[in-house]
Amino acid sequence: MKLRVSDDIEAPADRVWAGFTDFSAVEAEARGRGADLVRVGDWRSPQLGAAWRGSVAVRGKTRPIEARIATFVPGETCIVECRVGGMASTYETTLIPLSPSLTRVSVMLELRASTLSARLLLQTLKVARRRVMQRLEGAVVRQGQAVERDWQARNPAR
Repeated sequence: MKLRVSDDIEAPADRVWAGFTDFSAVEAEARGRGADLVRVGDWRSPQLGAAWRGSVAVRGKTRPIEARIATFVPGETCIVECRVGGMASTYETTLIPLSPSLTRVSVMLELRASTLSARLLLQTLKVARRRVMQRLEGAVVRQGQAVERDWQARNPAR
């Protein structure tokens, strides 16, 4: 199952990139939702091969989670590959500068199942596709709004 979302953000591409690759904030949000997530290795800034391990509750059962940055082209593309139990996902973020102060963020989430229980979960997600899409879109918009607020606060003369 593939989901695609895009949003135009009123901030320069480098600021948008910094906001969308702030993995400390992503980790904090995941922990707030009940995930137990730790970085593999002692990396401080996002880079190719950076990884996480941990566990997360899915449908009442704790499942192992592994994620890593598979592609990292600063200012352009970041692809994070993740495995939660029998479900694999690819989360791709791409930036397209439209003008010096306007950037389009395109996010693609692909989910694949390799076990029977993961296939059943994926079928449930397909039935609720509209709601899943709204949640993904909401997350991208919220992240974009945070980047815009930060950019406007740092550049009030704009």
